[in-house]
Amino acid sequence: MNKFIISLVISSLMACSVNAQETDLKTTLEATYANNPLIAQQREIILKLNESVVQQSSLIMPGISATLSQNLDDNNGNYANSANITIKQLIYDGGQSLNLIDASKYAVFAERELLIKAEQDNLLKAITSYMDFRQAKANLDLAESNIKVIKEQLRASKNRYEVGEVTRTDVSQTEARLALALSNVEARRASLSSKSASYLLVVGEYPGKLANPPKHPDVPIELHIAEKIALENHPRIRAAKLNLKSSEHKINASRKIGSPTISGSLTTKTGSSIRSSTGATIQATIPLFSGGELRSKRRAAINDKQIRKYALDNAILMTRSNLQIYHSSWLAAVAAIKASNAQIKSSKIAFEGVREEAKLGSRTTLDVLDAEQELLSARSNLVSALRDEQVQAYNVISEMGQLTASNLNLDIKAYDPEIDYNNVIKKSPLGEARIKILEKLQNK
Repeated sequence: MNKFIISLVISSLMACSVNAQETDLKTTLEATYANNPLIAQQREIILKLNESVVQQSSLIMPGISATLSQNLDDNNGNYANSANITIKQLIYDGGQSLNLIDASKYAVFAERELLIKAEQDNLLKAITSYMDFRQAKANLDLAESNIKVIKEQLRASKNRYEVGEVTRTDVSQTEARLALALSNVEARRASLSSKSASYLLVVGEYPGKLANPPKHPDVPIELHIAEKIALENHPRIRAAKLNLKSSEHKINASRKIGSPTISGSLTTKTGSSIRSSTGATIQATIPLFSGGELRSKRRAAINDKQIRKYALDNAILMTRSNLQIYHSSWLAAVAAIKASNAQIKSSKIAFEGVREEAKLGSRTTLDVLDAEQELLSARSNLVSALRDEQVQAYNVISEMGQLTASNLNLDIKAYDPEIDYNNVIKKSPLGEARIKILEKLQNK
């Protein structure tokens, strides 16, 4: 990739002088990881789903309630106080609750994969914005440099016109080309402002002086190698698989809706007018008729699984399709860099030759202007090819599921959803024991 690095040096054209200190791509990605609101939003979604696991798990935990009352005795005018404390515990429901708990856990795991996808998507946007801004700045530098060349050409044309070597037409052609170049500069400035705004949206700060990007991680030359990695690692596929697993547990739960539910309760009563007492109750409930609700829930659970299955199929197809597009675009950009370097070399020789021939009268002013325009076009093509090679390479890496903070060696404290999960999902020893008992009953 020596030619690639040499080509980047051409772009002092890609320098930016907004801030004195350079910002490199790694720093940009670190700022994106820390500041991007879409990544933060996805983390909050995970925290919300953590709570759904807690809420679902509470159904198999002991429930404790207290009742306080005060009654007026009409016979003696005194108040009778009483207090009841009841502990209620689910004993058996056919495994329905356990399956719903597992379903909610798989939903959390799927959302974690979507967090990885959100991180990848926004890091990719940051890379694209970084390269787009550099490309826009490079094109502006080229346009401003072009004005200097044409102004010099205009000065030479006017001097030659005064001594009768060229006509007024030659001067007018140069002036027209200068006007076009000035218009092009303004268009390039507007483009640079637009790219700056896009950078702000993703990274959270305006771009300063952006350094040359480092060599990107290796991209497999063979598409099938990249595809194999992508199908195993892309978070959209992994999330779809986990959501499908969650739907399977919901089906299992729906099959147990008609099972008997057994619960036990322990009640202690005490009061000023009654003797303290304690009673225990075991209650079994068997649903007999619900107007079709139970069967409807089963059908809905089966439909949900089919929806998740189609979502997985689509995730696989989308990954394969995107990967093929990005991989072929990357290879095309690599070839374009080589072609653009050769084009610049030839166009520069041609421009210098035509300019010298014009001095001898064998070439017209228009020939010189056209040759200069071809050289400008060749340099602009190189700027585009350099940008595309980087962006398309990172697109491939993202589709392979490898555009992560750890793979990019970012100096950040990576968010670990497992920590928040463990902080929220804390069960009492009684609750843990209850789960083991229910699991034994379910296995029977």
